[in-house]
Amino acid sequence: LHAGMVVVADGSDDARRRLEMVLTSDPATGVIRHVDAGYEEAVRCAEEKGVRVPGLNY
Repeated sequence: LHAGMVVVADGSDDARRRLEMVLTSDPATGVIRHVDAGYEEAVRCAEEKGVRVPGLNY
Protein backbone atom coordinates (compact mmCIF):
# COMPACT_ATOMS: atom_id res chain seq x y z
CA LEU A 1 0.00 0.00 0.00
CA HIS A 2 1.34 3.40 -0.93
CA ALA A 3 -0.63 6.56 -0.28
CA GLY A 4 1.54 8.60 -2.60
CA MET A 5 2.85 12.09 -2.00
CA VAL A 6 2.35 15.15 -4.13
CA VAL A 7 4.41 18.22 -3.28
CA VAL A 8 5.04 21.20 -5.51
CA ALA A 9 8.74 22.06 -5.68
CA ASP A 10 8.60 25.61 -6.98
CA GLY A 11 11.68 26.99 -5.23
CA SER A 12 9.74 28.81 -2.53
CA ASP A 13 10.62 28.59 1.16
CA ASP A 14 7.21 27.02 1.83
CA ALA A 15 7.85 24.29 -0.76
CA ARG A 16 11.30 23.65 0.70
CA ARG A 17 9.77 23.18 4.15
CA ARG A 18 7.08 20.84 2.82
CA LEU A 19 9.57 18.78 0.81
CA GLU A 20 11.81 18.43 3.84
CA MET A 21 8.89 17.19 5.95
CA VAL A 22 7.74 14.66 3.34
CA LEU A 23 11.22 13.37 2.54
CA THR A 24 11.95 12.95 6.26
CA SER A 25 8.69 11.60 7.66
CA ASP A 26 7.91 9.08 4.91
CA PRO A 27 11.21 7.14 5.20
CA ALA A 28 11.17 7.49 9.00
CA THR A 29 7.77 5.80 9.13
CA GLY A 30 9.24 2.83 7.28
CA VAL A 31 12.13 2.63 9.75
CA ILE A 32 9.69 2.74 12.68
CA ARG A 33 7.60 -0.07 11.18
CA HIS A 34 10.68 -2.24 10.68
CA VAL A 35 11.93 -1.57 14.22
CA ASP A 36 8.50 -2.62 15.49
CA ALA A 37 8.80 -5.83 13.44
CA GLY A 38 12.08 -6.60 15.20
CA TYR A 39 14.62 -6.03 12.46
CA GLU A 40 18.02 -5.31 14.06
CA GLU A 41 19.22 -3.38 11.00
CA ALA A 42 16.26 -1.02 11.41
CA VAL A 43 17.14 -0.56 15.09
CA ARG A 44 20.71 0.37 14.11
CA CYS A 45 19.45 2.74 11.43
CA ALA A 46 17.05 4.45 13.86
CA GLU A 47 19.84 4.90 16.39
CA GLU A 48 22.34 6.20 13.80
CA LYS A 49 19.91 8.62 12.16
CA GLY A 50 18.21 9.80 15.35
CA VAL A 51 14.76 8.45 14.47
CA ARG A 52 12.57 8.61 17.57
CA VAL A 53 10.87 5.23 18.04
CA PRO A 54 8.42 4.63 20.90
CA GLY A 55 9.72 1.89 23.18
CA LEU A 56 13.21 2.05 21.69
CA ASN A 57 14.62 5.45 22.56
CA TYR A 58 11.80 7.32 24.29
